[in-house]
Amino acid sequence: MEKFTPKFQGGPWPAVGRVLHVYAVPDLHTDQQLARLVDECHDAMRPFPITLMHDGTLHCTVEMVADTTSDKITTKERDELVAALRAHLSGTGPLEVMAGSPVANRAGAFLDLSPDDALVELRERVRDAIREVRGPGALLHNGGRPHMSLGYAWDEASSDALQTALRRISPSHAPVRFGAVQLLNVLFQEQPRPDGATAWELSWEPVATIELAGASAPQTAAAG
Repeated sequence: MEKFTPKFQGGPWPAVGRVLHVYAVPDLHTDQQLARLVDECHDAMRPFPITLMHDGTLHCTVEMVADTTSDKITTKERDELVAALRAHLSGTGPLEVMAGSPVANRAGAFLDLSPDDALVELRERVRDAIREVRGPGALLHNGGRPHMSLGYAWDEASSDALQTALRRISPSHAPVRFGAVQLLNVLFQEQPRPDGATAWELSWEPVATIELAGASAPQTAAAG
């Protein structure tokens, strides 16, 4: 594990710069099993140099609007993006997937999300909306496997030791329901720590909520 550093357009995150993202944000007050799993993961992670993602920062990244920082996107352009997202997601219903098992990686730890199909389709619809409004240059990532970050490392540590601690958690899975996606003004800031190190911390400002209220029934993951 090494210190996590956020990237934008392949380089360092812009100083005091916010970037528009589409996130799927879980409701830990409703999804009690997920809340318990996250709490147990956090307990396992506390001995490690990791900034924990709590209620209010826990999220699944759907896509980043990567052509420019949000201060260079006008109100009209933002409204056009929201309208496109609503149009492209109009037939998409709520999604239910399984979160887990927890996985340690180079940047910290995350919860895998499965099955992938509905989340990948959601991402492609979001990408179509962004591409329609801002062009293909606004999409600079390959997406990767859907997941929820549990925390970001601020120093080096053993990923193997963290994975061993996470593997002791049982049950290691919990259902999560996404009934909306959020368009958010996302900020990473490097903050000083008491020990002289620094850590990148995440915050965001809400821009719009796009409900997933399509007529289709929720897609439910099978436990096991």
